[in-house]
Amino acid sequence: MRRVARYAAVALILGLALVLTLAFRRDPHDIRTGTVGRPAPAFTLPDLSGSGSISLDSYTGKVIVLNFWASWCIPCKEENPALTEVWERYRGTDVVLLGIVFQDSTDAAREYTARLGNTWPSAVDESGRVALSYGVFGPPETYFIGRDGIIAGRHIGPIDARTLITAIETLRTAPKP
Repeated sequence: MRRVARYAAVALILGLALVLTLAFRRDPHDIRTGTVGRPAPAFTLPDLSGSGSISLDSYTGKVIVLNFWASWCIPCKEENPALTEVWERYRGTDVVLLGIVFQDSTDAAREYTARLGNTWPSAVDESGRVALSYGVFGPPETYFIGRDGIIAGRHIGPIDARTLITAIETLRTAPKP
């Protein structure tokens, strides 16, 4: 009986090692999702500022950068300067940056945006339904939505300004629907 238990333990350890080895061979930024290439799920959520709501439908015809974030998320803080740079560069154009607060309290999210000086619109996804509809694994995640309302791309993890600008410019130069 002890011999069977030893073999089972060795098999379990080897199986776990194999799974971890295969998992770490993939770049987490390349994780595929069923939402890319499909229409962006519509939503209307309360605005983080408390001044109303944010509806995806109100940005129809624009290039949308949708960033899921949380105040407790260290990589979100790392990517914040890139988001700020892009927000300042494209503010008032045909590009919209929207934040979606992911699994965080409204008070903590408000304090975070005030501390970091974020001025782009953010919405609160209290139920998590919007994040679920986009296939979000965890923050930060950024989705690129074309003028046609189709999700053109997704970036998992902290994003840099160059990646943001490249994706935005690709969508801006795409033929209009």
